[in-house]
Amino acid sequence: MKNSIKWFCKGVIGDLKYCRDLSFDFFNRKNINEKPLIRLDKEGLPSNYTRPVCFFCNYDKENIIRKNVYHYLNELIQAGFDIVFISTSDIFSNDDLEKLSKCCIRIIQRENKGYDFYGWKTGLERYPHYSAHTGLLLANDSVLGPLFSIKDIIMKLENCDADIVGMTDCPYIYPHLQSYFLYCKKAVITSDEFVRFFKQVDVLGFKMAIIRKYEVGFSRLLSRRFKLQALYNLKSVLDQIPSTEPYTERPKYRIDPSSQLWKPLIAELKFPFLKKSILTKRGVSNAEISAVLAKSNSTYDVDMLS
Repeated sequence: MKNSIKWFCKGVIGDLKYCRDLSFDFFNRKNINEKPLIRLDKEGLPSNYTRPVCFFCNYDKENIIRKNVYHYLNELIQAGFDIVFISTSDIFSNDDLEKLSKCCIRIIQRENKGYDFYGWKTGLERYPHYSAHTGLLLANDSVLGPLFSIKDIIMKLENCDADIVGMTDCPYIYPHLQSYFLYCKKAVITSDEFVRFFKQVDVLGFKMAIIRKYEVGFSRLLSRRFKLQALYNLKSVLDQIPSTEPYTERPKYRIDPSSQLWKPLIAELKFPFLKKSILTKRGVSNAEISAVLAKSNSTYDVDMLS
């Protein structure tokens, strides 16, 4: 009973914070909602419309592109994606710009406003040829990886019996795909619903408002017409991992699989990603992560964790 009350109260507090954040954004709309300045929009490699395109959002407070980001980009290229790189870092070094030009079809650098959903919106506006590609992956650098090979990921995504495919789903607020990895098939990216959703994306100043309005809202709107599915859906994950895991005190609707289930996901199911927040906000050590990677036989270079 006490546990139920605790989680109910957490939900109410979350709702109140969301209302507060939206109110703040509304009353500060004039300052917040100005379109972010585009600092750089540079063409790179030629587009290949027989491949899907990935819109990859990046941010680094030290304005560098880290080894783990280049690793992710290279794995996407090997898997068969073209890449549009969208960054909110202040400036690129000439060396980074040269490297990006050799692996991306477009490089966009914009003012740091609006989080990733506005970054993807910027990509759609600046690279309207996205709909000529065979599919579109929305991705970002909030995760480390891939921890395992994803060379056959496009085949898995396209063979999946869904129009929009994510890595993980989350039931909290409303059942939705988590937005660090969203693959949209051709029928989706050429649909009125997809265009309409991104057209109404605004600059919001708070992360939880972004999650509720856009991450949850994306699944909510698009699911009216299209089928959505996670490759590692929560129900099947819970059925496959030991019931002794510490997440069991949480009600299922409050489980964030990419955060709370990261150990069994990687060790037991060879899940290819690790949320950066595991290191930066939860204080999990590199040694603990290295042990999980070793157990799963991952060849990911642990030096890229930082």
